[in-house]
Amino acid sequence: MPKQTGQLIKSCLPGSIAEELGLAAGDRLLLIDGQRVRDVFDFRLRQMASELLLTIEQRDGTTVEYDIEKDEDEDLGLEFEDGLLDECTHCHNRCVFCFIDQLPKGMRQTLYFKDDDLRLTFLTGNYVTLTNISDDELDRLISYRFSPMNISVHTTDPDLRLKMMKNPKSGQILERLQRIASAGIALNTQIVLCPDWNDKAALERTLQDLSALQPSVQSIAVVPVGVTRFREENGLEKMRPFTLAECRDVIATVDRYQAMFLETTGSRIFYAADEFYLRGEIPLPPADHYDDFPQLENGVGMASLFQATLADYLAGAQDITAAEPLELAWPAPATTSLDVADRPTVQLADHSPVVQASRVPTGRILIVTGMMAAPILQAAAANLSATLNLAIDVVPVVNRFFGDTITVTGLLTGQDVRDQLRPNLDSATCVLVPDCLLKADSPVLLDDITLADLSTQLGVPVFAVKADAEGLVSGLNWINAQRSVKS
Repeated sequence: MPKQTGQLIKSCLPGSIAEELGLAAGDRLLLIDGQRVRDVFDFRLRQMASELLLTIEQRDGTTVEYDIEKDEDEDLGLEFEDGLLDECTHCHNRCVFCFIDQLPKGMRQTLYFKDDDLRLTFLTGNYVTLTNISDDELDRLISYRFSPMNISVHTTDPDLRLKMMKNPKSGQILERLQRIASAGIALNTQIVLCPDWNDKAALERTLQDLSALQPSVQSIAVVPVGVTRFREENGLEKMRPFTLAECRDVIATVDRYQAMFLETTGSRIFYAADEFYLRGEIPLPPADHYDDFPQLENGVGMASLFQATLADYLAGAQDITAAEPLELAWPAPATTSLDVADRPTVQLADHSPVVQASRVPTGRILIVTGMMAAPILQAAAANLSATLNLAIDVVPVVNRFFGDTITVTGLLTGQDVRDQLRPNLDSATCVLVPDCLLKADSPVLLDDITLADLSTQLGVPVFAVKADAEGLVSGLNWINAQRSVKS
């Protein structure tokens, strides 16, 4: 069957030009002004014209042309099934620190796809290496003046970068960064730091080179390499995690450069991932240390922001109202103290043993976290228990699937969560998990155990809340509100 051409329309915004034209889900955009749409940025730019000719293939196969006159910059109101409107660029690097290369066999196929598409930096905030893009494509994206670009630098030493990434284009990083900076585009940069590879003197060189790109470089983050237990099995080069002493050395370097940047730019620019502080047993900086949190999604400043938000809430300086959790899963067919009318019946996966609730839960709430964040969550739970009059316990989960050197919460699997919650279920009412454990578009954990599976296997409801202080507090307040309604 031949591949269908054009871009499949998912929906039309209410009141938009597309809706007025009668376009609908299932139609395809074939051409604009007789030319194929290259990608989402090409579409966004070309739809801004005051006059355009759309060629549409309707659901019945009929091709129709629409001659449109509109205000310049007025959006057509089209939403597409494929957000990129093009195939995603695959990563052809073979980085020594690549986490995907450290996955075991047999996981869902999408987890093994490695993207390195500069366009995703604007759409989803991805970081890219600039090794899988042609000069012409880089110039095209620069010409759009979208900013900032998020770049995975790792090192500016050409020979070392080639050794670490094993891509012939790896050594061009500084030249390409200079090209972007000279166009006036801002840069967020990250360094996956690997002991005995790009740390110490190599890190100093990278920081000095990036400093020379001011004022374009808005942020530089160092994040520690993640090392799973599958490296040797997968035939990868030896890699180890940072020691406590090495984490402290990294923080010392960060402190030194932050002082320099603060004096010259008014911003700290250079930040270390929370993991360096926690592994190095160094107190976390205050939240204002992270300026406007330019790399929060990189695990930089998350812990300090969590603590600051919670402190404001407990002091009455911030109101966090009850909000229904992002995802709710109920065991089937067990009953719980948090009953909801017409709750769905959940089918149990074939491989999952059932643990039925044999008693009425008495109100205890379990919060799941990884080992690294456990002390922070435990302190929070103690304060929230007293403030909200709830029995709250934190269950730190050891990552047995990937190995105990992986301590971040977002890399926990359903089987580890399930197995380590079971001994803690006595008198439990429900379990709260952070949404960073789940796929972005569905309540599924890394090992394909669903939230519903987890709930049924544990015999208690499992709720997913946003992975920050506001999400946790609003979820707990919602539970309290449900109890008030029931009583």
